[in-house]
Amino acid sequence: MDIGEILDREGLHLASNDKRILAHIIDDFIVSFIIFIAFYEQMMSLNGDIKALQQFVVKLVPYIILLAIIYHTIFTALYGGSIGKILCKIKVVRLDTLDKPSYLQSFYRSFIRTISANLLLYIPLLFAFVDNFKRAFHDIVMQTIVIDISIPQDI
Repeated sequence: MDIGEILDREGLHLASNDKRILAHIIDDFIVSFIIFIAFYEQMMSLNGDIKALQQFVVKLVPYIILLAIIYHTIFTALYGGSIGKILCKIKVVRLDTLDKPSYLQSFYRSFIRTISANLLLYIPLLFAFVDNFKRAFHDIVMQTIVIDISIPQDI
């Protein structure tokens, strides 16, 4: 059964790319804010030295990536989506069960999403604009879709 048939049979609606982008922005803000709070003292000790701040931020990249993977893994496994997705009323579901991904699946999805987006300058996220079912690269690999839960479902 293809994805379109599953969506029709279950009365599900795909999340719009606008909602996915907004959720992504919210999540990036949350991760950045946590990093800012965690490293505030060190950043302030640089006394406005822009070059030193740039070098410090480069050193933070592994922490940002690790936090993003952990953040997305936990929230996707527990709630079917990150805080951004929850606020936008969208949810990640597996194609085979139409339920939220397990912790392991959420980890793989988050890992692929974060690493591919950071290494390839967000290009893998652009798949959602050309895929018929609005799936980004990590959705295609992990066999997930993002549905809109603000629209009444016909289940």
